[in-house]
Amino acid sequence: MGCVRLGGEVSEKPDTARSYRATVLDDNAIVSINLKWLGQIAVLIGMLVYGYWQVEIRIRSLEDKVTLADEQIGNLLSKHIVEERVEREELAEKVAFYEKEFNINPLSWGKKKKGKK
Repeated sequence: MGCVRLGGEVSEKPDTARSYRATVLDDNAIVSINLKWLGQIAVLIGMLVYGYWQVEIRIRSLEDKVTLADEQIGNLLSKHIVEERVEREELAEKVAFYEKEFNINPLSWGKKKKGKK
């Protein structure tokens, strides 16, 4: 504990942080605000607001990126659906051609030959 010497006298009052003493509200109630704590609270509130702001900016950025990615996925999906449809149509034409030209059913070989003559 620190002792304070006032004009040669030793005071047993410990060293404390500076405080601002407000007016007396009642005979028994005195409001005092520790200036060091007030500064620390202000810095803490500032840090919390800054952190919240940074998180908010990050969330907005991620939402924009997700929206853009959804649009790109939708465009690619529609493109692949069209390509798949074209490929299936071509494959159906090829299958129909092979079924018509190359019959592998031995029971129908005679019928086909008779029909051509």
